[in-house]
Amino acid sequence: MSVVVVAEDAGRWPLPHGRDPADLLAEHGLAGELVRSVLGADGCVEVHYAVEALGQAVVAPTLEPAGRGASVLQRIAAYALVRDGDQLLMSRLAGWVGGGAGGLWTLPGGGVDPHEEPLDAVVREVHEETGQHVEVGDLVQVQSKHYVDAQENFHAVRLIYLADCPRPTAARVVEIDGSTGAAAWVPLDRLSDLPRAAMVGTALPYLPGAGVD
Repeated sequence: MSVVVVAEDAGRWPLPHGRDPADLLAEHGLAGELVRSVLGADGCVEVHYAVEALGQAVVAPTLEPAGRGASVLQRIAAYALVRDGDQLLMSRLAGWVGGGAGGLWTLPGGGVDPHEEPLDAVVREVHEETGQHVEVGDLVQVQSKHYVDAQENFHAVRLIYLADCPRPTAARVVEIDGSTGAAAWVPLDRLSDLPRAAMVGTALPYLPGAGVD
């Protein structure tokens, strides 16, 4: 599965490995505001932007090279910012998760399966990781992170949505033997006390009225 950046009324381009969608738009002289993401007819995830002209194209940053023979993977995942009053729904990665991420708290979500609508992926992943049933709202952020070393050339593309939980219950992990070790509704004023994945801090400014960092 791959990502296609759609500049409405302007063009569409496959997202190259390691590139940020905003940089890709800038290369074409455009700046964009997120509109939605959908599963395209060709099985790609389309990320749609309403765009305006910058006046000139911007040269994209040079990507850090990976080691020769490093495995190449672009992973598309979808996550939710789910608030109930003064609490945020969080999941904790299992201790065995690699890359130093084991035990960190993060937003509920995960990989989009082949031929799966991103919105459906959010609903599925949130339920598997926290036991909550959510209604997905706006796409508010696309995070792009490129990791390279001698063995790996990994591009994480994360779709961040707002979501509502009409009937919140005690958070619990539903999926057995998955990458989630725990789930909880965390008070907003306690978020800074938790060991968190970096993607959480990047997403929090998009949580309405949160007032946290």
